[in-house]
Amino acid sequence: MKYFQNGINQICAQIIRPLRAEYQQYDLGPIQDQTYTRNDFDLVNHCQQRIKVSLFQGNVQSDVCIIYLHSANGCRLEALRYVNEILNQNYMFLTFDFTGSGISDGNQVTYGYREIYDLQTVITHISQYAKSIVLWGRSMGSVVALLYMQQFQNVFVKCMVLDSPFICLQDIVVQMASKRTKIPNFILNSLSSYVSDEIKNQCGFTMNEINCLNNIKLIKIPAFFITSKIDSIVSHEQTEKLFNHYQGIKTIYYTNQDHNETRDFTLVDKVMSWLNQQLLSVGQRIKQKIIFKDHPIPIKLIDLNSFNNKERSSTFDGTNIIILDNRIMSISPKQKITNIQQRFQQVLQTQRSAFIERSISTNKMNISVDVYDTNQVKLMNQNKLKQQNYFNQHTKPIAFTKVPNKTRDSSHHRY
Repeated sequence: MKYFQNGINQICAQIIRPLRAEYQQYDLGPIQDQTYTRNDFDLVNHCQQRIKVSLFQGNVQSDVCIIYLHSANGCRLEALRYVNEILNQNYMFLTFDFTGSGISDGNQVTYGYREIYDLQTVITHISQYAKSIVLWGRSMGSVVALLYMQQFQNVFVKCMVLDSPFICLQDIVVQMASKRTKIPNFILNSLSSYVSDEIKNQCGFTMNEINCLNNIKLIKIPAFFITSKIDSIVSHEQTEKLFNHYQGIKTIYYTNQDHNETRDFTLVDKVMSWLNQQLLSVGQRIKQKIIFKDHPIPIKLIDLNSFNNKERSSTFDGTNIIILDNRIMSISPKQKITNIQQRFQQVLQTQRSAFIERSISTNKMNISVDVYDTNQVKLMNQNKLKQQNYFNQHTKPIAFTKVPNKTRDSSHHRY
C-alpha cells in the first residue's frame, strides 16, 4: 500500500508540478525598440501572490489589448514571437506568468482552477487603459480563457483565440498515460480516481472539475479555434467537440504542427486577419455590407440625430433621397421632385423609415449614394402617378365667395 501511495504521489507531482520554465529578465529582450516599448511590472492576486507582467506598446496608441495565456509548462517567453505581428496591427500586447509558472510566485499549476483569478487580476488592471480585450490562449491557456468567460463573462473581452483547448483534464491525463504505457484504459480510469482524490487534497480541486464543456453555451463572443490532426497530446476530436458546442461566432483552423511546436507565421497572419475583422467598429461593419444584393454599392453613414435636424426637404449634401418599398436610393438633381404633394409624401416616408431605423443599436442609417437604377426610376414614376391620382380624387379646390359688408343699421352695401 505504501508503494501504491508513493506512485500516486509521483503521478500527482507530474500533473500539478510540470517542468517549470526558468528564465532571466533579460531573456525578454530590450525594453525599448524602434517599434515598441515594453513595461514590466508586478500585480498581486487575491492570494497575495505576485504575477510577473509585460506590456508591449507600439508607436501608435491603441485601446485594444491582446492578452496571451501560456501553456502548462510555458511562460512569458512563449509570446515573444507574436510581438511584432501584433504591434504592426496597432494593438497593445500583454503577457504574464501564471502563479506557479515562470518567475511568478506559487509552486502549483491548477489548469484553470486558480489561473482564472490571476487572469481576472490582470484584466482588472489593463481595463483601465483598454476598452476592448482579446484572450489568446495556448493549450492550458485556452482552457483558462474558456473557464474564465464561463464564470465571469467579462464584457471587456470581445473575442478569443483558442489554440488546442481540451475538454476535461482527466481525459487528457488518461490519454497521455495510455500512449506512454501499456496499461489498459479501465485500469487507468481506476487509477485516475485515486490521482484525482490526491489532487483534491493537495490543491482543492478534482480533475473532473476542469471541464470546459459544462457551461460553454454561456459564452457568446467570437472565437477562433486552432487544432491539429497530428497533435500527440490534445486530440483534434476534443477541440472539434468544443467547437461544435460553442454558441458564438466561431472559426476553426487546422495546422500541420504538433502540440508543442512553434506556430508558423501563416497561422499568425490568419489569426490577425480574423481579429481585425471581429474588432471592426459596428459602423465599419455596416459600411462593408451591401444594401442591394444585385448591386455592390458603397454606402454612406448618416447619424439619425443629424438627420432629424436637417430640413424636411430630405436633402443631404445636395443629394436628394427617395425611399421606395423600404429600400433607399439616391437620384440625380435632374430627377428632383418639384411637385408639392409628392415632396410631402416623400418627407413622410423618409421620417417613417428613420423611426424604424431607431431600433438599430448602432443608431445609424445606411444611405446609398451615387446610384442610378432605371428600374427603380420606373417604379418611382408609377408611385408618383398613384399618389397624384389619389390626391386628385380626395381633394377639392377651395372656393371663395364675396360677402356684403354690414352697416350699423344692419343693411348691406352692394358692390
